[in-house]
Amino acid sequence: MSAKYEKCAFVVDKDLAVGLAMNTVAALSMSVGRFVDGIIGDSVKDADGHKHTGITAIPLPILKGEASDLRDIVVRAAGMPDVFVVDFTSVAQSSRSYGEYTSRTAEQGTAELPYIGVAVCGGKSAVNKLTGSLPLYR
Repeated sequence: MSAKYEKCAFVVDKDLAVGLAMNTVAALSMSVGRFVDGIIGDSVKDADGHKHTGITAIPLPILKGEASDLRDIVVRAAGMPDVFVVDFTSVAQSSRSYGEYTSRTAEQGTAELPYIGVAVCGGKSAVNKLTGSLPLYR
């Protein structure tokens, strides 16, 4: 794994229903797994020789925050070149197709989008700077 990706945190809107929050983290996780090189470890074998597909090689805390916290993280992270960010909006969650999502998103600026989740990956200090004051999602 690249040294710059030492930590990855997920932040979910605290007002989302549990099922929607889980869907948000799942969607963010898919993008993180695809775009963050080295975050997934190699497959492992158990004592019986059965193979278990690799899972994340670093901890992934799930945090909660206000909608304004999510927007702030997205905007601040845009100015941090060593941080990978993927966001998820209510526009994405409510769209019936990727085409609908892209056209609806194109109608709003970054600061106006209704963020419901964000994943931030980078060095520990950078991720902590963006998310360190937020509580764990419980």
